[in-house]
Parts: sequence; structure tokens; C-alpha cells
Amino acid sequence: MTLPPVDLAIIGGGVAGAAIAAHLAPGPRVLILEREDHLGAHASGRSTGMFIPSYGGPIIRALAEASRSFLEQPPPLIGERLTKPRQVLHFGGHADVSALGEVRPLTADEALRLCPVLRQDAIGQAWLEHGAGELDVSRLHHGLVAMATRRGAKVWLGAEVSIDGRTETGWRLRVAGESLSCRAIINAAGAWADDVAAQAGLGPVGLRSYRRTVALVEAPAPVVEPLEGLIVKHLGERLYFRTFGRQLLVSPADATLAPPGDVAPDAADVALAMARLQEATRLAPRHVSHRWAGLRTFAPDRLPVVGWDRRAPGFFWMAGLGGFGFQTAPALGRLAAAIFRHEATPHIAGCATPVEIFHPNRSHAAAPPPDLGGA
Repeated sequence: MTLPPVDLAIIGGGVAGAAIAAHLAPGPRVLILEREDHLGAHASGRSTGMFIPSYGGPIIRALAEASRSFLEQPPPLIGERLTKPRQVLHFGGHADVSALGEVRPLTADEALRLCPVLRQDAIGQAWLEHGAGELDVSRLHHGLVAMATRRGAKVWLGAEVSIDGRTETGWRLRVAGESLSCRAIINAAGAWADDVAAQAGLGPVGLRSYRRTVALVEAPAPVVEPLEGLIVKHLGERLYFRTFGRQLLVSPADATLAPPGDVAPDAADVALAMARLQEATRLAPRHVSHRWAGLRTFAPDRLPVVGWDRRAPGFFWMAGLGGFGFQTAPALGRLAAAIFRHEATPHIAGCATPVEIFHPNRSHAAAPPPDLGGA
């Protein structure tokens, strides 16, 4: 059976696909193809939900700042603000974060007053970041999808996709056993984006996925209550924790290379989270109530991969958002839509040439050392 043709087939219904779909509709006939039977089955559904503008390099931070107004005052369709203010207490390590926006240094005593469970000998440097907070990632993701569908986009869940090849006017896909033609493909397949490119006869752009582990632990109310409104993060990317309801959310900030798939937490990484928590604090939780892991996918230079592939007409990338997808999605979706349409790109401070910076065929030969922050 041959399905009615569409203009754009977006492969992947995570936050990357949703963000560009929200800004491309209305106009072209947009179809979001999600392999799973619900949205957010993988990375987009496993975020710890934090907006920390100091995360990432200068360009990632610029995208986060450019997304702030959307997150704090989203469109009426999404509703009230998507962020709940929290301060971030950065401690340990030797990084100087004074140039990263609303950040001020703290003495060890000030850090202890904010976070009484810290061990004094673990504090080292301490900085307090304002302008950060919790991020309602589920409402943002589904809100972007709602924006797209309200403007005419369609969503197909449980859509196993394969690329059959080029046609005179675009591409031919096989979706759930049916034939579908489209003028352009948007590759928003996350950890599987290089695999999708291979189906189109294209070589990889070098995406790699890394596992990050999260655990929820029980903690008594006298411990949890003083930490409300605070995210505690090690400057050396060894640990972060915050309250999560009446529990503590803890991550060892691990970054273990892992193949694309339905990733599960490793017991050793959960144990590492508990060990690092006890090393940095006076806490010794006895019970882990829940644990999960997610994949964060990066290009070698740790920047998103966005743009038209020069090797194949009608093939567009929206991938490699790493651990920063949600806090950069509003600005990156708007930027990607402008690149897709060959329009002037919106101004983003510190990102003067986004078409070249994010281009899928940019050189990766001199990638900087990994910066695998992100929630």
C-alpha cells in the first residue's frame, strides 16, 4: 500500500524532532515518525529536568540563554512557566565559573549554611548560580508536539521506518510495511541518527552515545527540607543531587560509552553514585527506591548537528543535542527551522555563524576534550 505523500518526514519524536516541527508548521505537510508507541521513550523521557545555564561550552550556554524567555513565558498553548527557580551550589574542583552568568563565589561557611549535609573538607571552591531551576521536561516536550500538531503536523507512533532510497522529487520510505514518499527527511533520531544516515547511503558524522545514571534515595525530612530550592553540583562533574519530591535525586554524572538502545542502569554506577554522595556529604542512604539511565548523544566537538547534508539533497540533520536538549530546544528549534528554510537565522549571542557552526559536514578532526555536562 502507498500512503499519501508528505513534504517533511521527521524521523524521531523526541525533543529534537518536536522542537523543529513546532517551528516548521504550518505550511509544509509535516509527519513525525516515532518508532516507539509513546513519545519520550528514550533520552527525552529520562532527563532529570534541570535548567542550568552554566552547563556546556559558550555556544551551548548561549542557546540556553536564548531559550530562557520561552521557558519562563511559554506560548498559551503550553500554559504557565516551565521552570521552577532553584539556585545551583557548585562545589569542589578547581574550575572558575565566575564568567558564566549569574554566579557569585561563596565561602565554605556560606556553602554549609545553604547545604548543611556537605562535608567541609569536600567543599573546596564554592559558587552560587542564580537564574537556574527545575525544568518541566514532559510539559515542554508535549507542548512542542502540541504546537506542531495544532499547526497541522501529524504524529505516527509505533512507526518503524526504513529508507528505501531517493526518488526524482525526494525520498521513499518504508513505514510499518507501507510505502511513503516525502520531499525531505529530517533526521532527529537521537542516538540512532548515524544509523538513519547509513540507510540513506551517508557516512556517519561521528555521533556517540553515553550512559548517565540516576537514583532516587530515601532521606528523612530534616535532611530534605533544607535542600528545597537548591541543586548541588560538583565542579568536576563527579556528582549532582537535588530534592525530588520527598526524596533525593542523585547522579554520579557518569558518561559511559554505550550503543544506541533501551539503556538500563548499571549496578556499579548506582553504587558509584552512593559512594560519591557519602564522600561529599554526611548522608548514607540505605535504600534506593528507583534507578534509571538515559543516553546522551554528542558529536565529537560536543555541538549539535543541524543543517542540510551536502552529500544528499533533501536530507536534514537535527541531532547531537547531548545532555542539553531540553534547555536549548526552544532556541535550537527556531534556529533549525530558519536553516531548513534557508532564511536568516535568529540572533543568538556568541553564535554569529550558526549555519557553519552546526553544519553536519563540518570538520571534526580537531575536537576539543569532552565536556559531558548536561542533565
